[in-house]
Amino acid sequence: MSDSLPQEIVKSADGENITVDEVTDRNVQLGVAYWRALCGGRRFPARTDLTLRAMTPFISHVVILRVIDGGADYEYGFAGDAHIRAFKVPFKGIRVSQIEAAAPDFGKLLRAAYDRARSAATPFAVRGRVDMGFGKATPHYHETAFLPLGDSDDAVDHLLIVGVQIPRPFWDITAQSIETIAGQLRGNPPA
Repeated sequence: MSDSLPQEIVKSADGENITVDEVTDRNVQLGVAYWRALCGGRRFPARTDLTLRAMTPFISHVVILRVIDGGADYEYGFAGDAHIRAFKVPFKGIRVSQIEAAAPDFGKLLRAAYDRARSAATPFAVRGRVDMGFGKATPHYHETAFLPLGDSDDAVDHLLIVGVQIPRPFWDITAQSIETIAGQLRGNPPA
């Protein structure tokens, strides 16, 4: 199956760890809010609590992974259209070990993030630059939340990942800059 994976998925990646409360992209915020709503009084919700219908507003930015043998491997059960377009890989049924064989640096990056989400059993987010392959002049930027799932509070058996990729970082834009841009779009000159 590794023959179906592009050899140049990711050349390098830089990331900043942030809390899920610090995410700024609306789709990622919706994913975090949905996950929290499902938690109730539990540490994290179960995979069976998720419904694709409830995730419709942000479904194209969702990845659901199954944890295999306590983290020995991870298998993609669902990948939204935004992830499929970004990586040009259908993902469903692919394991991280297959990605590691085809693109070792990228596989190592994925495994580290998934292992962290599984072992810590707490949500976290990362944002930063991702260079989507050799020869492309423009790196992309991402913001991604890693959200644990499990039937009990004792073990993570799935991961819900909600992430976006864009050509330019959006988290450095100040609220004032956003207001100025919004005003200009409404026809109001800057103050």
